[in-house]
Amino acid sequence: MALNKAQVQAIKDVDIRNALLGMYDELDSLHQATGTNFLNPVNNSQSGASAPPPQASLSVVGSNGAFSGSITNPSQSINKTLWHEVSYSTSSSFSSGVTTLPLTTATNFQVSAPGQNVYFRLRSSYDKKNWNSYTFQSGSVAAGLQSSAATEPNVPLNQTNYANVDSKAAGSSANVRVYGTAGPGTMYPSVKGSQESILPSATVIGVPFNTNPVVAYDGQNYQVRSTLPEVFADHLTPVGTVSVVGSGTVTLPTVSLVLGTGGAVIGWNVTSQGNGLTGPVTLSINTTGGSGATPGVQTIQNGKLISIAPGNPGAGYSSGDTVNVSGGVFSGATGGGRSIGGNGGRFVYADGTTGGLNS
Repeated sequence: MALNKAQVQAIKDVDIRNALLGMYDELDSLHQATGTNFLNPVNNSQSGASAPPPQASLSVVGSNGAFSGSITNPSQSINKTLWHEVSYSTSSSFSSGVTTLPLTTATNFQVSAPGQNVYFRLRSSYDKKNWNSYTFQSGSVAAGLQSSAATEPNVPLNQTNYANVDSKAAGSSANVRVYGTAGPGTMYPSVKGSQESILPSATVIGVPFNTNPVVAYDGQNYQVRSTLPEVFADHLTPVGTVSVVGSGTVTLPTVSLVLGTGGAVIGWNVTSQGNGLTGPVTLSINTTGGSGATPGVQTIQNGKLISIAPGNPGAGYSSGDTVNVSGGVFSGATGGGRSIGGNGGRFVYADGTTGGLNS
């Protein structure tokens, strides 16, 4: 016959009662720790191992792109195994975007989530089956952004360089040049963590026109990648980004004037959109008496001039005036930074123009 705790406590013999109560408490602790219980000898049913534990308290703070949480177990759960489930959501009602952390018996946790602002909640159990109700962190918590102070030296987020990066057309492709402040062929300083080193200049050849690659250094050669994450994934040192020059083989659009009262230019009519443009075109007016007219912002899509916004209308233009169109090729942009010294204008042998660090 099975006895419950109340029946054991009703036994008059003190020694027997205390012995059975001790056994009962030991078995209860075992059930709570393992999530098991004895079968009922009458119907072979098995009840839950334990009732849910009292509420634990939760405190979460955010700093440097991470959340730090602390859980305080209830005093009634001392010497008992207590499992915690922490979850967070961008919604205060936890109706969407819920992330649940792995179950743990630890009372401290950290979550890396730069820039996130979320709500936290906690529930606990002795047997991972019977849970108490959720305890909610008061208000939302902001992780903030990760600062350089939160990164150890010599990791990808804690480095910079002082290189100039540009591009030049070279036949059917472009050359990307990396150099210091004294010009092509000069070295430049690179800083990674607390370490500064001097890196060589180079010319990377065969880079496709009209691209925006990231230039990186692998310790011996310069390479180009499509995106910055590719550079980090390959454990390269990022140098700078560059907008590579266009091929120069463009079909220029044609443009005519739209005139208003007094010969003012009230519009620029794109009569042919052209093709292969990589930058704004240059517009000038052949006129015998007009002055002061300038075009507005140009809209270029897929290498074609779509439209020109009105600019300064000027005055005195006539129907016989024509528009000259030129340019339309982007000359390339400088990436990286500026040298802060360390190279003294010295030249290096391993420059791409001498066949050294070509890639």
